[in-house]
Amino acid sequence: MSPSGASFSNAVRNLRQLVHSPVSWSVAGGIVGIQLLVGVSGGPDQQPAWGWYEIFGLSRDGVLSGKIWQIFSYGFLHGGWVHVSLNAAFILLIGSRIEHMAGRPAMVKVILAGVIGGGVGHLIFASGAVATPLLVGISGGCMALLLFLTTLSPESRMMPIPVSGRSLGMGILVAELILTLIDPSLGLPGFSGVGRGLVAVGAGAWFELGHACHVGGGITGWVLGRWLLRPRVTIQSLRKDRQRREE
Repeated sequence: MSPSGASFSNAVRNLRQLVHSPVSWSVAGGIVGIQLLVGVSGGPDQQPAWGWYEIFGLSRDGVLSGKIWQIFSYGFLHGGWVHVSLNAAFILLIGSRIEHMAGRPAMVKVILAGVIGGGVGHLIFASGAVATPLLVGISGGCMALLLFLTTLSPESRMMPIPVSGRSLGMGILVAELILTLIDPSLGLPGFSGVGRGLVAVGAGAWFELGHACHVGGGITGWVLGRWLLRPRVTIQSLRKDRQRREE
């Protein structure tokens, strides 16, 4: 088969997977539906929607005051239509592949665990102050999906970027970790100076993104992928182990 024919075949297969991925469509549709409700209620900066963000968005003060559910609920609110659209598209493109590669239950577990892992990362690293910025968005779950996929399929090519899955996943995770550490608000000696330099040249917008959340979600996805690939205990392996002990 010619390269163009193989590319067409892969595109058809990916489209078929996308169409037959009910979990991915449900999650993407759910976050878009919530954003639509926020929009018709006046937007996130107006009441009553802002009250929902205070209750369900993630902050260190909120968690310390007993709002434990925020570690999960923040993932289903978003800051605007660009934010929710990017995350919904990511879920459809990456989540659909995981649904067909590892199964629907695995996809659900990965994205939910990624949301929680991303929330933990945000609470730990997002700010050196007691009060962290309010976090919303399912980006932690998206990063978990990406690292889970690249861990299960490390040699696959992640188009349109012509690099292996392993290189893409680890590269993004390392970049997010660096951006987390150099955030000036974190105040880490040496690292924060680099961040202040970026702010001085007009790149301060980089630190408005939830890099710590991305790191937490990405690490969660990588751990789940490694767990799925762990050596399984079989009758044959138990017999071999017993024979080694008896020799």
